[in-house]
Amino acid sequence: MKEEKDMGTGDPSFPKAIWPPKALCPSCYRSSSRTSDGALQVDWNEDEVFPFLVNYYGKTLVSSYKETYMESLQGRTQVGAALADDASSSHAARVPIGAALGVAAASCTFGALACFWRTQQKNRKYSYRLHSLKKI
Repeated sequence: MKEEKDMGTGDPSFPKAIWPPKALCPSCYRSSSRTSDGALQVDWNEDEVFPFLVNYYGKTLVSSYKETYMESLQGRTQVGAALADDASSSHAARVPIGAALGVAAASCTFGALACFWRTQQKNRKYSYRLHSLKKI
């Protein structure tokens, strides 16, 4: 929000705001104050924010984040925990293996068809030139 204000790149149709607002979750805020440049500084009560998000968005959406967040809090140094931290910080989504394989197969098929089509086009162009040269 501050960056968009400073650069003048904000979209007035989609203004940025602190979320959740105090009206929706007053217990999520420990305190809030304005900085010298007018920006809102919020001290979040994280013990209240997470239950609010679970209630607001649903348990399915939040469960993946909770698992990775709890693992990072426990300080696990295993490779799996590191990968989970990377996934949560990059906003990566979990995709069913069948869907991933379907997309991969479709992508490979499309690539193969495009290559075949291009080869056919080149062959037609080449044979047309040969045919034209024979007439001369």
